[in-house]
Amino acid sequence: MLWGELKNLKAGLQTIGLSDRINTAFFERLNLTLRQGVAFFGRHTWGTAQYTPELERHLQWWRGYYHFVRYHESLGVVFSQPTPRKGKQIPRRYRSRTPAMAARLASHRWSVFEWISYPLP
Repeated sequence: MLWGELKNLKAGLQTIGLSDRINTAFFERLNLTLRQGVAFFGRHTWGTAQYTPELERHLQWWRGYYHFVRYHESLGVVFSQPTPRKGKQIPRRYRSRTPAMAARLASHRWSVFEWISYPLP
């Protein structure tokens, strides 16, 4: 592990209802998500990961987009009362969230403009 202790990771996995074994499925899911989000990591692509600075910038941009801009269906919160919509649409039952919202790092979904214009320290 790069950060933290193994016992804390195992405790965290058990807390969310998983076994305490580190499974290769976690890493395979991460690899697939990265390949789908970052063109340089695609298997059959013209844009191979040849230049480290460009790859690093692309990966950091995608990380921010993934955590602050993109909604994740699995993080939706169930409304106590379904929210009606206009017309004959089905009422909304879930409030969409980004991972940053779920971790309470952000109070709203960021726009791409907001993400790229955020001042770095």
